[in-house]
Amino acid sequence: MALRWRLSILGTKAAGKGTQIRRLVDNFNLVYFSPGEMFRQAAKKNTQLGLIAQRAFVRGDLVADDIVNALVEEWLWTTTPNQSIVFDGFPRTLPQAEFLAAAFADMKRELDAVIYLEVTDQTVVDRLVGRRFCRICRDEFHLDSAPFQACPYGKCEGQYLRPFEEDKPESVQSLIAAFKGGIRALLNFYRKRRKLIRVDGEGTADEVHARLVKKILPFR
Repeated sequence: MALRWRLSILGTKAAGKGTQIRRLVDNFNLVYFSPGEMFRQAAKKNTQLGLIAQRAFVRGDLVADDIVNALVEEWLWTTTPNQSIVFDGFPRTLPQAEFLAAAFADMKRELDAVIYLEVTDQTVVDRLVGRRFCRICRDEFHLDSAPFQACPYGKCEGQYLRPFEEDKPESVQSLIAAFKGGIRALLNFYRKRRKLIRVDGEGTADEVHARLVKKILPFR
């Protein structure tokens, strides 16, 4: 029985990974790493890394494995051996999974489980097309789940809200196709190693979280 968790939560964009990870962090004292979030923050700041990521986002592509792996390895060395950790959306490809296994082996550690949040293509589309961001303060909202009600800074009435460039229908479909193209081999990789846990990602955040926790408790 593991004394701590080393987890990865996988799923396509808008599967609900971020929401579930925040709950795990709050409830079970995990630290997390999200390459996607790092890329989004870099894109907002227009850094070189951000420009690379933004071009991939707009095309609906994934950021190159070597760039993602370098970020993950650098972060891993900042963690302690007994620290409970969770990866948000990493690994996303088979080469990334092989890299992570080798990196953990070098550190005398091991990934305990990989949670795959399963949602339909239509759910992904519905969740993404409703996203909005303020082009002034860059805060994010959603037409259904988190609608704009008032500016948190008291500077506007919502007139600066815009959809994300990468949420155009053609980009979303390209993203879904790219994700599916890489996920089969990845899931098979972890299934063979008996580390894969599938969780139904449909429904409310509370419902999904209850299913997830029930399945990962035996690994603690």
